[in-house]
Amino acid sequence: MKRQDLIDDLANDLRPVRRPGKVGRAALLCLLVATLWSVVIVLATGPLRPGALRDLVAHPLFVAEMGLAVLAIAALGVAALRSAIPGEPRIALNLMWSLPVTAWVAFYVVELAYPPAWVSNLGGRYECHWQVALFSLPAFGLLLWTARRLFPLRPRSTGFLAGAAAAAIPGALMQLGCMYVPEHILVHHIAPVGLVAVLGALIGPYVLRPPAEARRPRDTAVH
Repeated sequence: MKRQDLIDDLANDLRPVRRPGKVGRAALLCLLVATLWSVVIVLATGPLRPGALRDLVAHPLFVAEMGLAVLAIAALGVAALRSAIPGEPRIALNLMWSLPVTAWVAFYVVELAYPPAWVSNLGGRYECHWQVALFSLPAFGLLLWTARRLFPLRPRSTGFLAGAAAAAIPGALMQLGCMYVPEHILVHHIAPVGLVAVLGALIGPYVLRPPAEARRPRDTAVH
């Protein structure tokens, strides 16, 4: 009878889920909203770097770099929500986001030795590293809220990925809104992405708790 009571108890906790295990639509919506917000706030707080759009059109490698940034952001956003689904394989999940992120950052590391034609000291923003972190907070909150509606069993990993995805958007936009100097980009545009990711890992266990109705104290009887 105790086993049957347990089965009945677990069955009573079940809730219907639309598109179980699918996070593509939710990730797309979150990233679109986050990108729109980041574009608006970046433009509202200062002009683009003089000649940034001209350089983007004139240099295919610059386009490739920004395209790789988009791929890295999308991979981080999807990985953040997929990490909130129990049973997702960790190795595949980590490869999904780490490869494009590594390739994106590698662009700027290579440029330390081989500066591209569009390097420019113009358009430097005051405290741009803090702008990257602060501009990411609304998107960070949105991703955490969306992940919490799933069932994140690894809240530190989910929080880490959500923070990285949210901060990578304004971090990438700063290549157009701030000076383009590889050293400056790595320290002031990319490093804050890691800072927000670490913040996500720290607060993840506190903000990604399961809903109250899904939690039961250990010492509480099944029936």
